[in-house]
Amino acid sequence: MTEQTILLLCLFGALAATLGLYFLKAFKQTMYQGDERWQAIQLKAEAAANATNWLLLFVLLGATVFAGGETTLTLNRIGTLYMIYFGFRNLVELAAVLFFDRQL
Repeated sequence: MTEQTILLLCLFGALAATLGLYFLKAFKQTMYQGDERWQAIQLKAEAAANATNWLLLFVLLGATVFAGGETTLTLNRIGTLYMIYFGFRNLVELAAVLFFDRQL
């Protein structure tokens, strides 16, 4: 597989996670009608998703240490990597919503 194929598959996964999260949140919002339990689930899931910001920070720090000065990134590649990160963050939030919905 080439690098572009891998990035394309990751983008499709990110799109699926993002759409799944938005559809699940809309369904659960109408099901729970915005009660306190649903608000607690959303707060805990968002806190879990915000933990991925720290992961991104450590990945960027590691990339600057290990990559050296020879690596150049285009704006197109940076945008693609951001969309993949956004999809990963939504995937973490989707898993957290499902987990906390069953737990609470």
